Amino acid sequence: MSEPRARRGRPNIVGIEKGMGPLEAQVLRVLARLAAPATVRQVCDALGREGYFAYQSILNCMNRLVRKGILERSKRGLTFLYRPLVDFEELTAEVVSNVLQHMGGELDRVVCRLLRIDPDVGAPELAALRRRVRAIAKKGKER
Repeated sequence: MSEPRARRGRPNIVGIEKGMGPLEAQVLRVLARLAAPATVRQVCDALGREGYFAYQSILNCMNRLVRKGILERSKRGLTFLYRPLVDFEELTAEVVSNVLQHMGGELDRVVCRLLRIDPDVGAPELAALRRRVRAIAKKGKER
């Protein structure tokens, strides 16, 4: 009996549940900049400033994002409009968080490194600040 065939395509290396490819990220960036529902043609035109992208490739990419639940597609006349269902920054934060979980990194220490703060000195203060912010947010929800 033969061995099972290896799965084709890019493996989901970082453990992101709904993996994101580079073109998908570019499309989401464009939609965030447009700040309104957009057509595939509008996204193609915006991406065209960065290089050539085939209309069909962008259409396939946007439909993939619809299937992943990241974009919503609605019809107006003969045209389909696409809009993000999640905030681009929120999605980016989720991806970074998933990567950190996969890599085993501590968020506070990574943030300190990004801010060029010594993690051994800044991480406890950052954790305390996070606790205070959560407490304030919790009080705000209770009102």
